Amino acid sequence: MAPESSSRSRHTVPVVTRAADLQPRRPKRPKVRLSTAEIGVLVLVTILVLVTIAVPLRNYFQSRSEIARLNESIAAKEAEKERLLTEIDKYEDEAYVREEARRRLGLIEPGEIAFRVIDPGMETDSTVTTSAEELIEELSWYQILWDSVATPPADDPGGVFMEE
Repeated sequence: MAPESSSRSRHTVPVVTRAADLQPRRPKRPKVRLSTAEIGVLVLVTILVLVTIAVPLRNYFQSRSEIARLNESIAAKEAEKERLLTEIDKYEDEAYVREEARRRLGLIEPGEIAFRVIDPGMETDSTVTTSAEELIEELSWYQILWDSVATPPADDPGGVFMEE
């Protein structure tokens, strides 16, 4: 029996002793190395995908902001329209038109007597208009020059270049 025991010792039975050995073994994947051409193609594809997404998104947000701006403009125009319509209604009222004619133009109804109140503190002064000297002092030199060239003098009806 001794030979049998020696044959048993040659064959070892695996013993599971570690937790790592309890996990099923996955085959190791080989590391993938990309060439520079493949990396360039990958970058170009990524850029193409980003551009195809970014352009429509930019257009969407621009159109949304344009719509919001136009809605605000429409609301402002509608408010202006309402204000103008109420003003038109006001001018269509006969009593308002009569009152404005009295206030702005000084018109009176037939049979009414108009009175004009004159301030008693005002003095009647004969020098209501300005004299030529005061006018010249108020004008600048280029205004005086332009006036002398633009209008011919009254004492020279024939002009300077006409000789008899």
